[in-house]
This record gives sequence, structure tokens and C-alpha cells, in this order.
Amino acid sequence: MLLRKRSEIVTKVDQLGAHDPAEVANLGFGKRIGDATLYAVERMTDAYQARTIYATVAEIDQALERLDAGTYGRCIACGTTIPSERLDAVPWAALCVPCSAKPAKSKVVR
Repeated sequence: MLLRKRSEIVTKVDQLGAHDPAEVANLGFGKRIGDATLYAVERMTDAYQARTIYATVAEIDQALERLDAGTYGRCIACGTTIPSERLDAVPWAALCVPCSAKPAKSKVVR
């Protein structure tokens, strides 16, 4: 399931990164908001989404490493078992719900 989700996410990032050079060939930036400005905003939005999505890919890769190490399903901060309902919702979850609610500075990243 983790590998399938990872593949779906990478495909989505590839789609965000793909653009037709002809889209920008005749665009000019002027005083008015037009196609060029709209295109620039869309590209910045796509770049932000891609960065956010790649963070999820990294979390999935870490979950796969925990699976190989035999620690998948255990909270990396406190060591308790992560409930199956949480893993069903977010299969790459590294923290139990109580630990995920703590401020970021107290979380352990492995």
C-alpha cells in the first residue's frame, strides 16, 4: 500500500512539473493582470504543491525503512503501538496521536 501511494504521489508531482513551453512563448508582463501573471501564479502554486507532496514522499520512504527494520507501527517518539485506525488513515504515520499533538521541538525524527 505504501509503495502504491508513493507511486501515485510521484506521478502527481510529475504532472505538476510538466508544462508546455508554448504556454509562455508569447506572454508578456505589463501593468495589467493578464495571462502571464496568471501563469506565473499557477507555476508558483504548482511548485509549492510539489514541495509539499515530496515531503509526503519522504515520510513514506521513512515508513518503508521502518517496515524493513521491523519498527513500522510503533511511535518513533514514545515507542507505543500506533493504532491501526491511524495507520489506515495515514499509513506513513510515524507518531501516535498524543505525540503528534506535541510541539515539533519535542518530536524525535529517525
